[in-house]
Amino acid sequence: MARRRKGSKGDDVGTPAPREMLPAERRARIVAALKDQRVVRVPALSESLGVSEITIRRDLLLLEQEGVLDRTYGGAMLKEQVSTVPRWDDAVAVNAAQKDAIAAAAAEMIEPQDTVSLGSGTTVVNILRHVDPELEARVVTHSLAVAADARGLKLEVLFLGGLYRPQLDAVEGSWPLDLINQVYADKAFLGADCLDLRAGLTTSSMAAATVELAMIRRTRSEVVVLADSSKIGLVGPLVICPLDQIDVVLVDDGIDPAMMKQIQRAGPQCEVVPA
Repeated sequence: MARRRKGSKGDDVGTPAPREMLPAERRARIVAALKDQRVVRVPALSESLGVSEITIRRDLLLLEQEGVLDRTYGGAMLKEQVSTVPRWDDAVAVNAAQKDAIAAAAAEMIEPQDTVSLGSGTTVVNILRHVDPELEARVVTHSLAVAADARGLKLEVLFLGGLYRPQLDAVEGSWPLDLINQVYADKAFLGADCLDLRAGLTTSSMAAATVELAMIRRTRSEVVVLADSSKIGLVGPLVICPLDQIDVVLVDDGIDPAMMKQIQRAGPQCEVVPA
């Protein structure tokens, strides 16, 4: 029987050497992993792609500069662009348990005689369901859903009238802005369509952007953002405020721990709520 000739190291002469992956192909695989997992780690990418951790970090830096991702300690998180506002009924049903847990934590922050501004987010609307029925405080809101949940409570509600947007179940326009300018709130509780390290708090809704920015500007103490973990890393086309204008971010325990630390380094206190 004829023997196959071998190379000096015992490899079959006819076996081709493995093809080295092109940088563009490697980065495409990193993006594919991000879209599948939302969060990736440098050591895992290094092992799966067969390159050094230094090379992976260089790839992540380039992808961050292209706006694809946000680097975190030891890895990266996908940055997604959001261009449309989901229908209210659809948005309410997403991550409902996480949103309810976050809203309960926010309700505990409201003290007797507080004046609080409540935005129109689908997490914020759950806050009043967790408020003590005997609590005496004032609520300022442009959300019809929030105002409806005040029935049976001892709260005073200042509803900001204006042009009603069924998609948000809230109002917008110059009238709510005029009324907000007559009030100073102790705290503001705002939902998050999108929360990103660099872009800050953003949205695709002009109604939310204008009214809730005005709420922030008329808040004397804490600006609190309620964000279920699916909103972290998303970027909308309209800016509400950068992270350094937010005092507290309430988020569920689905958040990546490295991202939580990154948010805190950017300014806000980040409190994780078990869902």
